Amino acid sequence: MQENVSVAVSARPECGEGPVWHAPSESVLWVDIVRGQVFHTHLETGETTSIDYPEMVGAAAPRVGGGVVAAVTSGFVGMDCDGNITKRVDCLPEGIRMNDAKVDPAGHYWAGSCAMDFAAGAGGLWMLDASWEPTLVLPGLTQPNGLGWSPDGTFFYLVETQDRTILRFDFDPLTSTLSPEPVVLTAPGTFSGYPDGLAVDARGHLWVAEFAGSALHEISPDGALLQSIAIPTAQPTSCAFVGPELDQLWVTSAAAGLSIETDPLAGSIFLVDGHGTSGQPVPNFEG
Repeated sequence: MQENVSVAVSARPECGEGPVWHAPSESVLWVDIVRGQVFHTHLETGETTSIDYPEMVGAAAPRVGGGVVAAVTSGFVGMDCDGNITKRVDCLPEGIRMNDAKVDPAGHYWAGSCAMDFAAGAGGLWMLDASWEPTLVLPGLTQPNGLGWSPDGTFFYLVETQDRTILRFDFDPLTSTLSPEPVVLTAPGTFSGYPDGLAVDARGHLWVAEFAGSALHEISPDGALLQSIAIPTAQPTSCAFVGPELDQLWVTSAAAGLSIETDPLAGSIFLVDGHGTSGQPVPNFEG
Protein backbone atom coordinates (compact mmCIF):
# COMPACT_ATOMS: atom_id res chain seq x y z
CA MET A 1 0.00 0.00 0.00
CA GLN A 2 1.10 3.56 -0.72
CA GLU A 3 -0.39 6.02 1.72
CA ASN A 4 -0.88 9.65 0.80
CA VAL A 5 -1.64 12.33 3.39
CA SER A 6 -3.23 15.65 2.44
CA VAL A 7 -5.15 18.43 4.18
CA ALA A 8 -8.91 17.85 4.06
CA VAL A 9 -9.88 20.83 6.23
CA SER A 10 -7.60 23.79 6.85
CA ALA A 11 -8.35 25.00 10.37
CA ARG A 12 -6.58 25.86 13.60
CA PRO A 13 -8.64 24.63 16.56
CA GLU A 14 -7.00 24.47 19.97
CA CYS A 15 -7.90 20.77 20.13
CA GLY A 16 -9.76 19.35 17.14
CA GLU A 17 -11.28 16.01 18.12
CA GLY A 18 -13.97 13.36 17.76
CA PRO A 19 -14.71 13.12 14.01
CA VAL A 20 -17.82 11.10 13.14
CA TRP A 21 -19.61 10.62 9.82
CA HIS A 22 -23.21 11.81 9.53
CA ALA A 23 -24.62 10.24 6.37
CA PRO A 24 -27.94 12.15 6.11
CA SER A 25 -26.17 15.52 5.87
CA GLU A 26 -23.13 14.11 4.04
CA SER A 27 -20.96 15.80 6.63
CA VAL A 28 -18.39 15.12 9.33
CA LEU A 29 -19.18 16.14 12.90
CA TRP A 30 -16.16 17.17 15.00
CA VAL A 31 -15.31 19.44 17.93
CA ASP A 32 -12.78 21.84 19.36
CA ILE A 33 -12.62 20.66 22.98
CA VAL A 34 -11.04 23.76 24.46
CA ARG A 35 -13.22 26.36 22.73
CA GLY A 36 -16.43 24.37 23.20
CA GLN A 37 -17.30 24.32 19.50
CA VAL A 38 -19.19 21.64 17.56
CA PHE A 39 -18.59 21.65 13.80
CA HIS A 40 -20.28 20.13 10.77
CA THR A 41 -18.08 19.99 7.65
CA HIS A 42 -19.76 19.00 4.39
CA LEU A 43 -17.65 16.33 2.73
CA GLU A 44 -17.85 17.58 -0.86
CA THR A 45 -18.04 21.36 -0.48
CA GLY A 46 -15.91 21.74 2.63
CA GLU A 47 -18.43 24.21 4.01
CA THR A 48 -18.21 24.24 7.81
CA THR A 49 -20.82 25.45 10.29
CA SER A 50 -20.38 25.62 14.05
CA ILE A 51 -22.29 25.65 17.31
CA ASP A 52 -20.74 27.34 20.36
CA TYR A 53 -21.19 25.91 23.86
CA PRO A 54 -20.04 27.68 27.06
CA GLU A 55 -18.08 24.69 28.40
CA MET A 56 -15.43 22.37 27.06
CA VAL A 57 -16.87 19.79 24.65
CA GLY A 58 -15.02 16.47 24.61
CA ALA A 59 -17.01 14.94 21.76
CA ALA A 60 -20.38 15.03 20.06
CA ALA A 61 -22.52 12.55 18.11
CA PRO A 62 -25.71 12.69 16.03
CA ARG A 63 -29.02 11.76 17.68
CA VAL A 64 -31.64 9.57 16.04
CA GLY A 65 -34.27 12.31 16.33
CA GLY A 66 -31.98 15.06 15.06
CA GLY A 67 -29.49 17.36 16.72
CA VAL A 68 -26.52 16.12 18.72
CA VAL A 69 -25.52 14.72 22.09
CA ALA A 70 -22.31 16.12 23.54
CA ALA A 71 -19.96 15.07 26.33
CA VAL A 72 -19.14 18.33 28.13
CA THR A 73 -17.46 19.63 31.28
CA SER A 74 -20.45 19.01 33.55
CA GLY A 75 -21.68 15.78 31.96
CA PHE A 76 -23.91 15.50 28.89
CA VAL A 77 -26.11 17.84 26.87
CA GLY A 78 -28.49 17.49 23.94
CA MET A 79 -28.61 20.28 21.39
CA ASP A 80 -30.80 20.90 18.37
CA CYS A 81 -29.38 21.93 15.01
CA ASP A 82 -29.26 25.59 16.08
CA GLY A 83 -27.41 24.89 19.31
CA ASN A 84 -30.39 25.24 21.63
CA ILE A 85 -30.12 23.00 24.70
CA THR A 86 -32.84 20.35 24.74
CA LYS A 87 -31.40 18.05 27.43
CA ARG A 88 -28.85 18.45 30.20
CA VAL A 89 -27.36 15.90 32.59
CA ASP A 90 -24.94 17.26 35.21
CA CYS A 91 -23.15 14.27 36.68
CA LEU A 92 -19.54 15.38 37.19
CA PRO A 93 -18.02 17.27 40.13
CA GLU A 94 -15.95 20.42 39.80
CA GLY A 95 -12.49 19.79 38.40
CA ILE A 96 -13.59 16.84 36.28
CA ARG A 97 -14.70 16.94 32.63
CA MET A 98 -15.83 14.58 29.93
CA ASN A 99 -13.28 13.68 27.27
CA ASP A 100 -13.74 11.45 24.22
CA ALA A 101 -17.04 9.66 23.60
CA LYS A 102 -18.74 7.34 21.11
CA VAL A 103 -22.04 5.53 20.52
CA ASP A 104 -22.17 1.75 21.06
CA PRO A 105 -23.95 -0.82 18.82
CA ALA A 106 -27.19 -0.45 20.84
CA GLY A 107 -27.24 3.36 20.54
CA HIS A 108 -25.94 4.20 24.03
CA TYR A 109 -23.40 6.99 24.45
CA TRP A 110 -20.13 6.12 26.20
CA ALA A 111 -17.72 8.79 27.47
CA GLY A 112 -14.54 8.92 29.47
CA SER A 113 -14.12 11.50 32.22
CA CYS A 114 -10.85 12.88 33.54
CA ALA A 115 -9.47 15.50 35.90
CA MET A 116 -8.53 18.82 34.35
CA ASP A 117 -4.92 18.08 35.36
CA PHE A 118 -5.18 14.35 34.51
CA ALA A 119 -4.75 13.32 38.15
CA ALA A 120 -4.25 9.57 38.38
CA GLY A 121 -7.41 7.60 39.15
CA ALA A 122 -9.74 10.62 39.10
CA GLY A 123 -11.43 9.68 35.84
CA GLY A 124 -13.95 7.07 34.80
CA LEU A 125 -15.98 5.51 32.02
CA TRP A 126 -19.63 6.58 31.73
CA MET A 127 -22.62 5.29 29.79
CA LEU A 128 -25.64 7.42 28.92
CA ASP A 129 -28.69 5.35 27.97
CA ALA A 130 -31.63 6.29 25.74
CA SER A 131 -33.58 7.69 28.71
CA TRP A 132 -30.66 10.03 29.49
CA GLU A 133 -29.74 8.14 32.65
CA PRO A 134 -25.95 8.32 33.27
CA THR A 135 -24.07 5.40 34.83
CA LEU A 136 -20.47 5.37 36.02
CA VAL A 137 -19.44 1.98 34.65
CA LEU A 138 -15.75 1.98 35.47
CA PRO A 139 -14.13 4.33 38.05
CA GLY A 140 -10.44 4.79 38.80
CA LEU A 141 -9.20 5.69 35.33
CA THR A 142 -6.86 8.56 34.53
CA GLN A 143 -7.38 9.85 30.98
CA PRO A 144 -9.78 7.51 29.16
CA ASN A 145 -9.73 8.51 25.53
CA GLY A 146 -10.37 6.76 22.19
CA LEU A 147 -13.27 4.28 22.23
CA GLY A 148 -14.44 1.69 19.72
CA TRP A 149 -16.06 -1.70 19.21
CA SER A 150 -15.12 -4.74 17.17
CA PRO A 151 -17.32 -5.35 14.09
CA ASP A 152 -19.35 -8.02 15.90
CA GLY A 153 -19.63 -5.85 19.02
CA THR A 154 -18.07 -8.41 21.36
CA PHE A 155 -14.94 -6.40 22.15
CA PHE A 156 -14.72 -2.83 23.45
CA TYR A 157 -11.49 -0.86 23.13
CA LEU A 158 -10.47 2.04 25.36
CA VAL A 159 -7.32 4.14 25.30
CA GLU A 160 -5.70 5.13 28.60
CA THR A 161 -3.64 8.01 27.27
CA GLN A 162 -1.42 8.78 30.26
CA ASP A 163 -0.53 5.09 30.63
CA ARG A 164 0.13 4.87 26.86
CA THR A 165 -1.94 1.72 26.60
CA ILE A 166 -5.04 0.40 24.85
CA LEU A 167 -7.38 -1.78 26.91
CA ARG A 168 -9.68 -4.45 25.48
CA PHE A 169 -12.83 -5.54 27.30
CA ASP A 170 -15.27 -8.34 26.54
CA PHE A 171 -18.56 -6.65 25.62
CA ASP A 172 -22.17 -7.80 25.31
CA PRO A 173 -23.70 -5.78 22.45
CA LEU A 174 -27.25 -6.77 23.43
CA THR A 175 -27.05 -5.49 27.00
CA SER A 176 -24.24 -2.91 26.59
CA THR A 177 -22.26 -4.41 29.45
CA LEU A 178 -18.54 -5.04 29.63
CA SER A 179 -16.30 -7.37 31.58
CA PRO A 180 -14.76 -5.80 34.71
CA GLU A 181 -11.20 -6.90 33.92
CA PRO A 182 -9.60 -5.69 30.69
CA VAL A 183 -6.73 -7.11 28.69
CA VAL A 184 -3.87 -4.69 28.02
CA LEU A 185 -3.80 -4.92 24.25
CA THR A 186 -0.62 -3.05 23.35
CA ALA A 187 2.91 -3.89 24.44
CA PRO A 188 5.03 -1.41 26.41
CA GLY A 189 6.90 0.92 24.10
CA THR A 190 4.32 0.78 21.31
CA PHE A 191 3.82 4.55 21.56
CA SER A 192 6.57 7.13 21.94
CA GLY A 193 3.93 9.84 22.33
CA TYR A 194 0.38 9.51 23.66
CA PRO A 195 -2.29 7.31 22.07
CA ASP A 196 -5.43 9.39 21.65
CA GLY A 197 -8.57 8.82 19.58
CA LEU A 198 -9.21 5.69 17.53
CA ALA A 199 -11.42 4.12 14.88
CA VAL A 200 -12.07 0.43 14.24
CA ASP A 201 -12.24 -0.64 10.59
CA ALA A 202 -14.43 -3.29 8.98
CA ARG A 203 -11.78 -5.98 9.55
CA GLY A 204 -11.53 -5.17 13.26
CA HIS A 205 -8.19 -3.38 12.98
CA LEU A 206 -7.64 -0.32 15.18
CA TRP A 207 -6.43 3.00 13.77
CA VAL A 208 -4.96 5.15 16.55
CA ALA A 209 -3.84 8.80 16.43
CA GLU A 210 -0.69 9.50 18.43
CA PHE A 211 -0.60 12.90 20.13
CA ALA A 212 2.97 14.25 20.36
CA GLY A 213 3.96 11.47 17.98
CA SER A 214 3.05 12.87 14.54
CA ALA A 215 1.62 9.52 13.54
CA LEU A 216 -1.39 7.34 12.85
CA HIS A 217 -0.99 3.65 13.66
CA GLU A 218 -2.75 0.52 12.43
CA ILE A 219 -2.98 -2.13 15.15
CA SER A 220 -4.31 -5.66 14.77
CA PRO A 221 -7.08 -7.05 17.02
CA ASP A 222 -4.41 -8.87 19.04
CA GLY A 223 -2.33 -5.74 19.58
CA ALA A 224 0.38 -6.05 16.93
CA LEU A 225 1.59 -2.82 15.36
CA LEU A 226 1.01 -3.31 11.62
CA GLN A 227 2.03 0.06 10.21
CA SER A 228 2.64 3.68 11.12
CA ILE A 229 1.75 6.62 8.88
CA ALA A 230 3.44 9.99 9.38
CA ILE A 231 1.02 12.89 9.92
CA PRO A 232 2.59 16.32 9.20
CA THR A 233 1.85 17.93 12.54
CA ALA A 234 2.98 17.28 16.10
CA GLN A 235 -0.39 16.58 17.73
CA PRO A 236 -2.76 14.21 15.87
CA THR A 237 -5.78 13.62 18.09
CA SER A 238 -8.33 11.25 16.56
CA CYS A 239 -9.55 9.62 13.37
CA ALA A 240 -12.67 8.31 11.64
CA PHE A 241 -13.70 6.61 8.42
CA VAL A 242 -16.05 8.96 6.59
CA GLY A 243 -17.84 9.28 3.27
CA PRO A 244 -20.65 7.26 1.62
CA GLU A 245 -18.40 4.18 1.39
CA LEU A 246 -16.64 4.86 4.72
CA ASP A 247 -13.35 4.64 2.86
CA GLN A 248 -11.98 8.14 3.55
CA LEU A 249 -9.83 8.24 6.67
CA TRP A 250 -9.85 11.66 8.37
CA VAL A 251 -7.39 12.55 11.13
CA THR A 252 -7.97 15.54 13.44
CA SER A 253 -5.22 17.46 15.24
CA ALA A 254 -4.58 20.13 17.88
CA ALA A 255 -2.86 23.50 17.59
CA ALA A 256 -2.64 24.22 21.33
CA GLY A 257 0.86 25.29 22.32
CA LEU A 258 2.17 25.23 18.74
CA SER A 259 3.14 28.30 16.72
CA ILE A 260 2.09 28.71 13.12
CA GLU A 261 5.75 29.27 12.22
CA THR A 262 6.98 25.94 13.57
CA ASP A 263 3.85 23.86 12.85
CA PRO A 264 1.79 25.56 10.12
CA LEU A 265 -0.63 22.63 9.69
CA ALA A 266 -1.42 22.18 13.40
CA GLY A 267 -5.18 21.92 13.93
CA SER A 268 -5.89 20.81 10.37
CA ILE A 269 -7.88 17.72 9.50
CA PHE A 270 -5.93 15.35 7.28
CA LEU A 271 -7.11 12.83 4.67
CA VAL A 272 -5.18 9.56 4.50
CA ASP A 273 -5.55 7.77 1.15
CA GLY A 274 -4.21 4.38 0.11
CA HIS A 275 -4.80 2.70 3.48
CA GLY A 276 -6.53 -0.28 1.85
CA THR A 277 -9.56 -0.61 4.09
CA SER A 278 -12.90 0.93 5.05
CA GLY A 279 -14.69 1.68 8.29
CA GLN A 280 -17.83 0.38 9.92
CA PRO A 281 -20.96 2.45 10.57
CA VAL A 282 -21.19 4.20 13.96
CA PRO A 283 -24.81 4.30 15.21
CA ASN A 284 -26.58 7.48 16.23
CA PHE A 285 -27.46 8.06 19.89
CA GLU A 286 -30.95 6.70 20.63
CA GLY A 287 -31.73 9.30 23.31
